Amino acid sequence: MQINRVAVVGAGTMGSSISVAFIAKGIPVFLMDINQEQVDKGLANIDRLLKSRVDKGMSKKEAEAQRALVEATTEYSRFSDVDFVIEAVAENIDIKKKVFQSLDEFCGVDAIFASNTSSLSITQIGSFTRRADKVVGMHFFNPAHLMKLVEVIPGLETSQDTVHTAISLGQSLGKLAVRVEECASFLVNRLLGRYMNEALWCLLEGACDIEGIDKAACDVAMPIGPLALRDMNGADIGLAVAKFNFQEYGERFAPCPILEQLVKKNLLGQKTMGGFYAYDRETRKRSGANPAMSEILNTVHADQKKVKDKQSKGLEFKPERLFLPMINEAFLCLQERICAPEDLDPALCAGLGMRTGPLAMATQLGLETCLSMIEEHFDAYGERFRPAPLLKRYVWGKRTTIS
Repeated sequence: MQINRVAVVGAGTMGSSISVAFIAKGIPVFLMDINQEQVDKGLANIDRLLKSRVDKGMSKKEAEAQRALVEATTEYSRFSDVDFVIEAVAENIDIKKKVFQSLDEFCGVDAIFASNTSSLSITQIGSFTRRADKVVGMHFFNPAHLMKLVEVIPGLETSQDTVHTAISLGQSLGKLAVRVEECASFLVNRLLGRYMNEALWCLLEGACDIEGIDKAACDVAMPIGPLALRDMNGADIGLAVAKFNFQEYGERFAPCPILEQLVKKNLLGQKTMGGFYAYDRETRKRSGANPAMSEILNTVHADQKKVKDKQSKGLEFKPERLFLPMINEAFLCLQERICAPEDLDPALCAGLGMRTGPLAMATQLGLETCLSMIEEHFDAYGERFRPAPLLKRYVWGKRTTIS
C-alpha cells in the first residue's frame, strides 16, 4: 500500500517526535490533539527539534521545508484522505478506545491504524474498530526521531498486508522495523524489565552499591546504568510498568519493593531532583548517589525480614548477574516465537543502545556456562532465575550457537 499522507494523534513528546521522523523523509503529517493548546505545544516541540538539527548542520531552508509538511488540527474530520494513522496518546486503554472509535468513524475504509502503545493489547485496541484487520502496533522508542528501532506488533486479526505496510513504512523512515508477536511489554521492554528489576534486587541485598551497579552494567554492554536510567524515566513510571509485568507474567517479574518506597517518598528521579542519585537544582546534573537512599533501604529491610535470609545465601556479585534474567527471558521469547531469533539482538541493540545483545552474551559465555550460572542463581534467589526450558534443551543438544 502506498502511504502518501500520515496522521499522528497526540501532540505530546512522542507524537511530535514521531512527526519529525516522518517529515525528515518528506512525508506530510497531520498532527492532532484534543485542543489548540496541546497542538501548539506539539508544534513548539517540533520547532525545537528542527532548530536542534539546524544547530548541528542542517540548512534553514531544509528545516523550513520539513516544517511546512506539518499541518495541525483538533478535528478528526480532517482525516478523510489519510492513509496511515499513528496513535500516540496516554497509555490508558479508555482514552485509546475513544481515539480509535473516532478514527474508525472519520477515516477512509482503507486507512490503517497503528498504536504506539508500549504494552497494551493490539487485539483489544483493534476490537474498538470495525477494521481489526487494519490495526497494528507500531512501537517507536523515545526519542522517535533519533532511535533506530520500531516494533511492529500484529493483533490476532491483523492482516499480513497491514503488517507488511507497517514494516515497510518503518523501514522508509530509516528504522530497524522488527515484527514482534503480541505479548505484555512486547520484546525490548519485556527484556529490559527483567534487567532493571534485577539491579534493584542487587541493591536491596547489598550485593553492590548504586554507582557500582551502574558501572558494572556499562562495562559489560550498556550506554547508561539501570539505576541512572530509572532516574531518567521516573520511579513512578517504573513502578507502574513493574506491576503490570508482574500481573501478566507472574513471580519472576515480582517488583523489588525499593520502587514502592521511592514513589511513597516522591524520590522519582530527575523530575524531583532526587532518586537513586542526587541532582543539582541549578544545573540539573547528577551529583552522586543520593544519601536519602540509605533510609529507603533501611525501611525496605525492616519490612522484608526474609531479605536477611536471602543475603545469608547470596552469591558474590558479578556484573553478569544483571544480565542473566534478560538472557533467560530472551530464551523464553524464542520459545514463545515472539520474534525471529535473528531479530532479537539487533532489536535490543537498536532499542536500548546495547553493545552486545543477550543472545550474543550467552554465546560468548558459552551456553553451558550460562545455564550453570542461571541454575546457581536459581538455587540462591529462586523464581527470578528459573532456567528457560529452551536454554536447557540447547545445552542438552550440545548447541553452541542460537538459531
